[in-house]
Amino acid sequence: MSSNKEIAQKVLELTGGKENVNNVWHCVTRLRFNLNDKDQVKLDEIKDVDGVMGAQFSGDQFQVIVGNRVSDVYEELEKELGGASSNEPTEANNNEGIVSKLMDVVSGIFSPILPALAGTGLLKGFLALFVAVGLMSDTSDIYQILFLISDIVFYFLPFLLAVSAAKKFKTSEFLALTVAGGLMYPTILNAAGTDATPLSLFGLIDLPNINYSSSVVPIILGVWLLSYIDRWVRSWMPNVISMMFSPLVSLVITIPITLVVLGPLGTYIGNALSGGVNWLFMNTGPFAGLILGGTMSLLIMTGMHYAFLPLVVENLATLGFDTTIIPVMLMANLAQAGSALAVAFKSKDKNMKQLATSSGVSASFGVTEPAMYGVNLKLKKPFYAAMAGGGLGGAFVVFMSVRAYGTGVPGLPMIPVFIDSQDAWNVIYLLIGIVIAFVTAFVLTLVLGFEETITAPVKAAAVENKPEEKATAVVEANNENKKPSDIFATVTGQIVPLKDVPDETFAGEIMGKGIAIKPTNNQFVAPVAGEITVFPSSHHAIGIKADSGVEVLIHIGIDTVELKGKHFSPKMAVGDRVEVGDLLVVADVAAIEEAGYNTATMVIITNTFDYLDVVPINNEGEIFEKEQLLSVIS
Repeated sequence: MSSNKEIAQKVLELTGGKENVNNVWHCVTRLRFNLNDKDQVKLDEIKDVDGVMGAQFSGDQFQVIVGNRVSDVYEELEKELGGASSNEPTEANNNEGIVSKLMDVVSGIFSPILPALAGTGLLKGFLALFVAVGLMSDTSDIYQILFLISDIVFYFLPFLLAVSAAKKFKTSEFLALTVAGGLMYPTILNAAGTDATPLSLFGLIDLPNINYSSSVVPIILGVWLLSYIDRWVRSWMPNVISMMFSPLVSLVITIPITLVVLGPLGTYIGNALSGGVNWLFMNTGPFAGLILGGTMSLLIMTGMHYAFLPLVVENLATLGFDTTIIPVMLMANLAQAGSALAVAFKSKDKNMKQLATSSGVSASFGVTEPAMYGVNLKLKKPFYAAMAGGGLGGAFVVFMSVRAYGTGVPGLPMIPVFIDSQDAWNVIYLLIGIVIAFVTAFVLTLVLGFEETITAPVKAAAVENKPEEKATAVVEANNENKKPSDIFATVTGQIVPLKDVPDETFAGEIMGKGIAIKPTNNQFVAPVAGEITVFPSSHHAIGIKADSGVEVLIHIGIDTVELKGKHFSPKMAVGDRVEVGDLLVVADVAAIEEAGYNTATMVIITNTFDYLDVVPINNEGEIFEKEQLLSVIS
């Protein structure tokens, strides 16, 4: 493996040289850059650098995943930069990253409500299926109740968006809900689409009669305005009366402006974007599906696919279905599954075969990051095959005008949302599109092939030319590997599968296998007996080398390095000896969440490839500190 100096030099060169580095710092596993021109970054070449585990853009920030060597590589990088870097983040260049900032806002607002959209959308699909096969009448009471449940999220969408937008814009969720209530007040809704005389503001300005149910953009603009007005009001309002009068003044200013200006403006913007995309698909037909289906995986990698979410919701709200994004995204995901499973079929490497099988199955259920990052993109040609499959499948479903009547995670479980009780061909065309996407990617992967390095057992290789020693080594290895290493829970909370963690590096198992816990208390204890090897000044992550040789990383929260140690109280230091259950750090989980950070705590085996497998004891439910969490099998 390359030396720390060689890694630093190669990364700096491929990042555009020191002239392109505005600032650089590091957390426990990643080098983090603010760059003057991100276009100079040679991303694929950086990923191929020996010693680099992965690289990605996160908003305006460029991240290079190095692992436990990060502090040493950073030290060499600082020397290359002449000491001009900083170990603390600074503000990014204000002249760059407008699009990425917009994508970050959109993803931050829509991601939290996706489970509700997915659940109710799937229910709507099942209802259509039950009616189509005669299991339920659309006039029955049970149908009406279930349909009510399936329609709640879409009808009251401004309320859900108000909460997530308030978190993103860092303002009061309850004031944001009040703004949503202004848009959804019965007087406003009942007047929409009628000849009723509009309400007048001071007899000067009429409030347009618009139905804001199921709307997207108006409430986002309203909460964005609220965030600025509320901060401004609190900046001059005396503390003694601020609790009562700051909300009063903020709402009296925000709601009228939203109803008069931002609400109508947001409605026009939403209709224009939705109409524009639909016009593009209607006039370019399968060509648009080919391009979007072929590039969808690239858009997902950059996070730009979140830009489509408002369009999808707008289509579902105004048309009742979507013929553009959801069907094409499903094709792209199934193509990734096809390529990964083809790798599993053809690969001779046991580790790759296992990874490709599990990630291919997860991709078929809509979770594509492990397949993309861990298999297809790493081997390159399977990724190209997936792009081709997604393109052809996308072209077909757009040409056949396949309609999705709900939303969710685009995978096989989403098929029911395409069922139309009046048109059975809609779901049939979808299934044909799935076959086209999957089979194209699968076959092309087998035809194009891929290069892989087959991992050989170390002990056997060391004595390959000495048969008598080889037999002894195998026996010794079998004796040594009989007993698995147990890893215990570092905190009490809810188990979260690693693939569900909203960070591609952890979800894609780039750092190694493991599991996450959503903590419900503030005490984090040692999951193994061993020595603390990593404990940065930000105190958000701890590395422990267990007595068994297992290297464990405990990463408290996502991007919490940015807190610079705030809300963390360390109880140990690097070099300290710990036993299972020893208190490592106390973290104010509630304060961290209030600051806008996800507190999911990852427990990762960073030397995963030294072992046969890392197996979670449970994949869901509650777990208590010092309860067995993982089993590391040699």
